[in-house]
Amino acid sequence: MTLKNRNSFIKVFLLSSLILFLFMLATLIYSIATKNILVPPAIRLPDFFDHIPFLRNSFLAVMLSFSIIFIYIPISFFLLIKYFENTQTSEIIFFTGFLIACMAESARFLSICLGLWQSFSDILIFAGKVVLFGRTLAPLSFLCAALFSETSQRQDVERNYIIMMTASVVFAAIIPMNTARIASTGLVTEGFMVLINIFRLLLFVTTTLSFLVLGIKKNSLEHKHLASSSFLLILGYSMIVSCDTFVFLILGTAGLSFGTYRYLYFIHKMYMWS
Repeated sequence: MTLKNRNSFIKVFLLSSLILFLFMLATLIYSIATKNILVPPAIRLPDFFDHIPFLRNSFLAVMLSFSIIFIYIPISFFLLIKYFENTQTSEIIFFTGFLIACMAESARFLSICLGLWQSFSDILIFAGKVVLFGRTLAPLSFLCAALFSETSQRQDVERNYIIMMTASVVFAAIIPMNTARIASTGLVTEGFMVLINIFRLLLFVTTTLSFLVLGIKKNSLEHKHLASSSFLLILGYSMIVSCDTFVFLILGTAGLSFGTYRYLYFIHKMYMWS
């Protein structure tokens, strides 16, 4: 992928993210005006959170978490254009995959604003699969950035990107959704939820270790920093998308913001001298 094509790709998604933000805002205003917003049932994931006083369920925290996500996405795309417009790096291309994964949370937002979670319909199942696609793509994006950052792999970045996207789509398509169990965040729960969460955790750990091993192999301090930055970023993302309490809202926002800053900073620093 040439620099010109990559920059055009990012600009298209910057525009798309701004349109998405305005659409979500209009949907929220419409839902409030027509009183269509339905508070999801207080099913906590995991359920032991109910027994911890400072982790009380808050629907306001859920809605505020959406505002963080939908503001974060266009800001991140803007930063990619501003600081990496003339930098050929595969890590930035795969980072756009993570931002697309964040955009998938809009399906969960619509499920709450339009009361879809009560419908048990095909639309609800589709919304759940869109969210599952995003939550599979998010860790895969960083894993691919770690595994395919070698110079020999950069010629195949488009192929690897398509494989990453396809794998996320196929995974979301084959996993059944449990529309009878809606989480407090408006999430349609998946079948085999425990196994899926273990799978995500393995992707999470593998990504961190891959950056760390790459740093040791290349004797690169920047790659070692990418390991800790990606860990913090994914942890913050995980808290934000599963947020139904103000504690996770604050910690998730801090982790996502600071993790993104460090991740992009060390990529910029690494390629600035290349």
